[in-house]
Amino acid sequence: MIRRPAMDRRAGWIPWLFVGLFGIVVAVNGVMIWLAVGTFPGLVTDRPYDRGLAYNRNLEAAAAQEALGWEARLAARLEGPTTALFELELRDRDGLPVDHAEVRAEVRRPVGTGLDFDLVLEPIGPGRYRAATAMPQLGAWDVHLVVERGLALFVVDQRFVLR
Repeated sequence: MIRRPAMDRRAGWIPWLFVGLFGIVVAVNGVMIWLAVGTFPGLVTDRPYDRGLAYNRNLEAAAAQEALGWEARLAARLEGPTTALFELELRDRDGLPVDHAEVRAEVRRPVGTGLDFDLVLEPIGPGRYRAATAMPQLGAWDVHLVVERGLALFVVDQRFVLR
């Protein structure tokens, strides 16, 4: 019978320590994967396939908007505790006001759902449009502004923080 030195007998648990630690890592990763798959649907947009198909149309619309040369200045501020005022100043490439346009705004909460709403900005002067509304909550809001005049389409996206 061959005798092993005492040090070898005491160190025999070390390989099992590595196996145990890797087992813990695999188990924790399995739990994290299970939680991730179970709590997130994987979609960040409605109808992702349709939006993907619209990509070339979006590129063409961006080129057409660039050709217009319009410049928009959109501002939002609180007029009371919860009343917000949205104002747009719209000018063409020569600096002249853009009148007789239909201006719509989609106001979206970047976090959460259920508080989104749409606005129509009314003309208040040459190249100026305005809308006032009661805000459901203060904080960050994304505004998707669509301006139409005849066949011309102009889109502005901007984030505001109302406090």
